[in-house]
Amino acid sequence: MPPSFNKRRFITGGAVITLLLTVVLFLVFAAGNESVTAAPDGRSEECASVVSELPRSVMGKEKRETTAVGTAAWGDGGIVLRCGVTPLNPTINLCMTVDGVDWVLDEAKAKNGGPRTLTTYGRHPAIEVTVKDSDLSPGGVLVDLNRAVKQIPQGDHKCL
Repeated sequence: MPPSFNKRRFITGGAVITLLLTVVLFLVFAAGNESVTAAPDGRSEECASVVSELPRSVMGKEKRETTAVGTAAWGDGGIVLRCGVTPLNPTINLCMTVDGVDWVLDEAKAKNGGPRTLTTYGRHPAIEVTVKDSDLSPGGVLVDLNRAVKQIPQGDHKCL
């Protein structure tokens, strides 16, 4: 065989190996990121303060990287936090105070075994926490997160 044929084969084989390695590395690192939609005010300074104070684990679930600013996730996406959601208006939904932070439960989503979504009440921007893992206590999740959530001060609206 002419030497140019072996050289071309070597270059083509090397390019294929490089491409395959790139794809594998992308899948390995991308698989660790939880896909979360950013909230409208997720880039605010307040949300940056909250995210910087979030714990590494919540209810024994380890924190994962997310795809959007102002967000966090723990476990296999069973707990998701989005900072910068629109603050709630007064509501008839269940409002509770957990360790000094007021939270409103979206009762419509929680019906029929759906995820429990809780949103801070009286803080701007608001923080939304979704607990999809039915084995986890939402109260325990909120207690673990409240130190970071308190980076946004309580406003005039409070649970009654």
